[in-house]
This record gives sequence, structure tokens and C-alpha cells, in this order.
Amino acid sequence: MGISASVHDIQAGVQMPAAMTTNTAQPRVQARMAPPGHPSGDSAAADKERNQRLRELRDEIQDLRSVLASVRSGESKLADVADYIDKARSDVRALLTLIPGAEPVRRITNTWDQIELTGLIRDPRTLPDAQELLRQLTSLDQLCRRIEFQVGLITIPERVNEWLRLARPGYFFPFHMVFEDELPDVEERTRLLNHLAWAPRVLEGGLVSVETGLIYRYSENPLHRLGTLAGVGLAILVAAMLAIGVCYLPVKDWPLSPENASAVLVGWGAVLMGVLVHIGVATAKQSQSQAGRPPIIAAGDALLWINARFGYILLKVLMALIGLFALAFAAGPGKVTPLNAFLIGYSLDSVVEVFGVAMEQRATAHMSTIQRRIANRSPDA
Repeated sequence: MGISASVHDIQAGVQMPAAMTTNTAQPRVQARMAPPGHPSGDSAAADKERNQRLRELRDEIQDLRSVLASVRSGESKLADVADYIDKARSDVRALLTLIPGAEPVRRITNTWDQIELTGLIRDPRTLPDAQELLRQLTSLDQLCRRIEFQVGLITIPERVNEWLRLARPGYFFPFHMVFEDELPDVEERTRLLNHLAWAPRVLEGGLVSVETGLIYRYSENPLHRLGTLAGVGLAILVAAMLAIGVCYLPVKDWPLSPENASAVLVGWGAVLMGVLVHIGVATAKQSQSQAGRPPIIAAGDALLWINARFGYILLKVLMALIGLFALAFAAGPGKVTPLNAFLIGYSLDSVVEVFGVAMEQRATAHMSTIQRRIANRSPDA
């Protein structure tokens, strides 16, 4: 294969040194990454066929990378895998001739051109010295990773959209677990997940949480999204009514009384405020963890997130109500102040966990007392 055919295709306008010969490995090129998307002008059938070919190409590259890794670790000798390297080179070149496409596919072809110019791939039966062998193996591993990422950049969004079409609103799937085989390196998966989160209108009915590695399904029906918003408001209202209602229960030795109703209602609002502030602080910490890059906060996506996480929001409302009751029952009605309720909401998960453990211990102790009383009763009683 001539070098001139690949010179004009190297990304970012990198020029090939004039003195380079076929015995010199191609220098590593840092290509600017294009956002994921679907090439314009291709039909859906053509896209599927192209992506299937790309997945076959990825399998070949991963197998080649695995073989080269075994040579690097000393598990295999280069002479023993020379025939396989020749076969892989032929198979990859044949697949590339069958894959149409513009820029993204062209990047893959250019990277493979660089791989073929490496001595180990061009002539695997000629063993270089140890230092040169290690250098070439390291370079080949990086180039193979680049091809895997470029293939994933084209094919994985289609797979994600297939998952989303089959899922119900509120469902989520773990991106890293699902696509671990297609992109073995977690750094590459995180890069791709960031691209999916940043690129507009790539996912159909899906929202990306890069921090958790989850992709959530939301309803594409605007009325359904408005319905979930109304559902959240109704849940908060019902919880407030329950909080007030327990103050009017005619139960002997009940810690709450009608005089505490106003304090409980104010406490409920303070708990919700604490939950919201906790979310805001978590978002600020996320911004700091991204080297000062602010998180994407699109006001227009608020309804989408509410719809996608409707079940989680309802659970959070229930936990907030449990936290308020924990404060009232454990510390007493006099401790249901706005500040205490706010702190309960801010540290809601910890409070509910501690309260749950305390309730389990009390229930266990109470049950043990009942069992002892039953056991101590005489058979004639």
C-alpha cells in the first residue's frame, strides 16, 4: 500500500515527514473528535449494514490487540502469531473496503493505515530488538484503542437508541456494564458517555448521567411528562396532608397533637428545602470535580428529568416524610423546628438509615418481650 494514499487522509492536517520510509512506524496523530451522530444522506438500512460491518471490524481489532498483548506479556512469541497477524491484516483491509461513510469511517481507515505502516504488522516475521519491539507494541495498542473508540462512536448510539425504544419511561440501564465488551477500557467508555451527554439530539428519549454511568428513559409524549409533574406535586401535597393528619389521630399517648399541626407543616416545607439544597450542593461538587467545567443545566430538560426519574422522586418524597416523622417521634414534637427539619432534609439518607435501624432494634426487642411472655404462660392458662 502506497504511503501517498494515506498522507492526505491524516486528520487535523498533519504532514508526513518527507524522509519517512516504509520501515518507519507512522507517528501518532491526535485527531479532533467529532460528536457522535448519524451520517447525513444514509438510509436506515445502509446505516445498519455499515454498523454491522464496523462491529465485525471492531471484533477483528480487539482480537488483534489481544494477540499483541500476549506478545508484550511474554505469553506468546511473535513468530508463533505471525500467520494470525497476516490474516488479521487481510481481514481488516477487506472489511474496510466494504464500509462506506464520510469523516468518522475515514478516521478509522486512516488509523488502520498507520497500523499497517508499523513493522510488526507489515512484516511480523522480522523480530526487532527488545526496545523497538516494546515501542511498536505500545504504539499499536494505542492505535487499536483509537479504532475501538471511533467504531463505538458510530455504532453505540444506535444500540443505545434500540435499548431506549424497548424500555418504559423511568427505566434505566448501566452503560458501562452493557457496553463493556464493545469498549473494554473504562476511560474510553467515559469519553463516549460524555459525548452522548453533550451532543444534542443523539439519543431518542434518553438522558445521560455521566457520574453514575446510567442512561434514563423518558416519555416523548408531552402530556405524559406534564402528568408526571402533576404527580410529583400531588405526592408532595398528599404527604403534607398525612403529616398534618397524624396530629389529629385520637390515639392514647400519641406524641403529636393538633397544637403541633402548624409546626409539622412548616417542618415539612423545611425538610423539602433541605433536600433541594443538598441537590444543589452535590451539583456544585460535581462542577468542581470536572476541573471547573460547569455541568449542563438546561431548564428545558427539567420536565424530562422529572419524567425519567419519577419513581425515584416519589421515593425521595416518602423518605422525606419518614425523616420528618423520625424527628417528631424520636426527638419529640418540640424539636420539630425549621432548622432541625432542614438538617433532616439535607442529610436525609443518613437519617432514614439510622431511624430504620433504630426501629428494627425496637421492633426486635418488643417481639422478644412478647415471645418471652408467651413462653412463660402456663399450659393451663
